[in-house]
Amino acid sequence: MENLVQSPSHYVWEVAGKPISIHLDFNVVDRLAMDVMRGFGAVPKRGAEVGGLLLGSIEKAGSLVVRIEDFVPVTCDYLRGPSYLLTEKDEAKFREAVERAKNASGNEPRLVGIYRSHTREALGLADEDLERFSAYCSDPDQIILLVRPFATRTSVGAFFFQENGSFRRESSYQEFPFKRRDLGGGASTPARSFASELPALGSVSDEQPGPDLREWVKTRGGDSKQSAPKVEKVQKESVSPPAQFRSRWVWIPLSFVFLIVGIVVGFQSALMLNKGELQRAATNTIALELSAKIENGKIVVRWDRASTAIHDALNGSLRIMDGEYSKVVNLDSRQLQNGSVIYMNAENKVSFRLEVTTRQKTTITETVDYIPSKP
Repeated sequence: MENLVQSPSHYVWEVAGKPISIHLDFNVVDRLAMDVMRGFGAVPKRGAEVGGLLLGSIEKAGSLVVRIEDFVPVTCDYLRGPSYLLTEKDEAKFREAVERAKNASGNEPRLVGIYRSHTREALGLADEDLERFSAYCSDPDQIILLVRPFATRTSVGAFFFQENGSFRRESSYQEFPFKRRDLGGGASTPARSFASELPALGSVSDEQPGPDLREWVKTRGGDSKQSAPKVEKVQKESVSPPAQFRSRWVWIPLSFVFLIVGIVVGFQSALMLNKGELQRAATNTIALELSAKIENGKIVVRWDRASTAIHDALNGSLRIMDGEYSKVVNLDSRQLQNGSVIYMNAENKVSFRLEVTTRQKTTITETVDYIPSKP
C-alpha cells in the first residue's frame, strides 16, 4: 500500500479477442513523435517519411507481450521521393542497425519490430513495409508501427502484427493518438523542438533545398523559383473623385446599420440560451468524471485531467473504503495531473471518494464504487 499512487510509464495497446499486448514506453512516444514531426516539417505539403527499428523485449506467457523500450532511426537519402523508400546504400545502413540490435547482450533491448511514419492517404501497410519486415524480422512475433503526422491535430499511431503468418495490411485493428498526454502518460518530458532538428534531415524550402532531398526536388519537385507562377501587373482604372466620395459615403451608413443589426441579433441569441444548458456546461467544467475499472488484474481509478477543477487544484485526497479497511491517500497537484491511481484487486465492493481543493478554496467531491463481476 505504500506504493499505491503510481505514475504510468507505458501505454498498453490491446484488442479484444486478440492474444497480444503491446506496451509502449511513454518516453519512446515523446522522442519518436519529435522525430516523425521533424521529417513531416522537412518537405512542404506532404512531408518526408522516417523509419527505423523498434527495440525492447518479447514475452510469451499464455499471451504475447511485446514491450517497446527504445527505437533506432535509420536515415534515408530520399533519392526516390519523400516516401521512406530505401536505396542500396540505405539498405546497408538498415542491415547494419538490425545486426547490432540482434547482437545485443545482457538486458539490452532487442529488435521487436520496425516503424515508419506515414504521410500517404490510407493508414495501412505498403509493399515495401512487408518486404522490409520479411528481410529483417526473423521472429513472427515481431510487429510494425506506423505513425501518421498531422499539422493541426495529434498524430495517429497504428500497430500491425501477424496472424496465421500474414498481416492485416489495409488498416490496424485499433488506431490511437500518438501523444503522451492523450494516452494517459501526463505531460511530455522536456525536449527540443523538432524545428531545431530539421537540418539533420535536410529540410526543403522554396529558397534552399536541403542536401538529402535536393536530388528529388531537382528531378521531380522542380525548381520552385522557376516554377513560380507569373504575376502580370494589371493597370488600375482611374476613378473620378466624385465617384470615390459617393462610394465612401454610401458604405459608411450601411456599415453602422450592419453593426447595429449584429448587436441586436447577438443579444437576442444570448437571451434565448437555455438556463439549464448553461448550468450543465458549468458543471461539466468542474466535474471530475471519477471511474474505477479492472485492468491487468488491478483496479485503476481515473478522473478527467482536463477538468477545470483538476487544472486549478492545489491538492486533493482519495479515500479508499474496502470493507472494514479504510485509507486516505493525499495527492498533490502533480499527482492529480497524472489522472489515475492503481489499487490492488479486490473480491468485494470498494468505494473511492476523490476530494479536490482548488485555488479558489472550493472543494469538489465525487464518489465511485467498484463492484467485481461474479465468477
